[in-house]
Amino acid sequence: MSASCGGVDGRVERGADAPAPSEISTQAARDGALADGGVERLQNAAGGAQEGRAFLSDVLRPLPSSVPVRVCSVELPLCVHAPAGAAWSGVREMLAALEDAQRVYDTLGLPRPRDDEGRGGGPEYDVYLSADVVPLSPRPGQDLPALALGYDSASSFALVALPRAAVGGGCWVGADMAYALGHAIGVRADGGVAAGELSMLASHLASIAAPCPIAELPAVATFQRTPERSLMGGSAGGRDGSMLFGRYLDDVYGTGVPGRVLLGLLSIAWQQTPVGSLHFRNEPDMFDALRFSLQARDRNLDGVLLDFAVARAFVGGRSDGLHLSDVAWLGEAGRIRLDWSIPFASLPRRLAPLRPIEPTGATYVWLDLATVGDADEVTVVADWETTALFRWAVVRVDRAGAEAGRVEFGGVYGETRAQRTVIGLSGLSGLLVVGVNLGGDDRSQPFDPEHPTSARGCTVWFAR
Repeated sequence: MSASCGGVDGRVERGADAPAPSEISTQAARDGALADGGVERLQNAAGGAQEGRAFLSDVLRPLPSSVPVRVCSVELPLCVHAPAGAAWSGVREMLAALEDAQRVYDTLGLPRPRDDEGRGGGPEYDVYLSADVVPLSPRPGQDLPALALGYDSASSFALVALPRAAVGGGCWVGADMAYALGHAIGVRADGGVAAGELSMLASHLASIAAPCPIAELPAVATFQRTPERSLMGGSAGGRDGSMLFGRYLDDVYGTGVPGRVLLGLLSIAWQQTPVGSLHFRNEPDMFDALRFSLQARDRNLDGVLLDFAVARAFVGGRSDGLHLSDVAWLGEAGRIRLDWSIPFASLPRRLAPLRPIEPTGATYVWLDLATVGDADEVTVVADWETTALFRWAVVRVDRAGAEAGRVEFGGVYGETRAQRTVIGLSGLSGLLVVGVNLGGDDRSQPFDPEHPTSARGCTVWFAR
């Protein structure tokens, strides 16, 4: 750790899972988003080539003899393959769910999956029903990159749970089909996209096309209860709570068509992996595209990550209607885990989170002001380990549980300490301190989701 920031006898209190206080109650994109040589500037800014995902997919297409039943849509380029003896009604329902998801994506103007050049018996997108896959855990795979396109792009397929009988309308069917199609759309736009980025996109698109509480609630709950983890921690298959970041981008930077921001970022972050490589290059990546695109709005990625971290604190039961849209229904599953919840009367205190913070991850500390008395100010000092860059916000929360303003500080390269004094505590239920790890403190090596720096520790000191 860096130099001590004081406290009671220099003591650092390690965090625990503190109870939450009730008061906190496409081609068009590629052509238009970075015009006038913007794509070339983005590629140059992304730095040197770095290895990404392997060319060969971990998931392989089943042998045709193992899935002899093939049912295809008469309207859309979609097929479902099933083993002999599969329940006919269940297979038809799976195809209908796949068609429904594709129609939603068509309505949103999203590209369809790439032609797989007959790998599944025709050019259609293929879903294979398998007894080895369980509901809500589809296993998408992708084929080798398409050639002569000038950028990395691939066709895709998926293994989905085999219904034992008539499915009967369970929402997992639509959820799995929408996720599989979302994955296929992602690898069409960028064949080398990082696994975490792809999981975020597919989860976000699936939540739009086929909302399913039994899929989304566990994913969001895990995401919110481990805020110290990277936003890119997801893997292919099943929902990932990082879809909240996709929703945030739609709310703040979208044009009213959900899902277009994330897909647009993948579309403009195109690259071409050199022939003979065993791994995709994936430079630039989605974060490079976002960082570059924000420059036109006089914003920066650091500020966006901090703003999203604050928005995460107002999800589910703590939603105040001012941050992320349509998240109140998540209830208890949406509550962020606080590293600490302490009363004002206990100050001064120096606190540390239970776990180190990964790049793009965050830490949360709640200072309850019920016992503030006549005091009208508090000083917050944050320290963090070297070779990392942290940015902080102190959020004022009123007695209705809504944000009443915030103070932001930190985020200066080369520094490992930042502090602010917050004045005007009357009428507030508490202060929420939010810290985000922005990655390494080397300006020439911005955060890369495939090559992140290590998790870093930090402390927060409160003094009256």
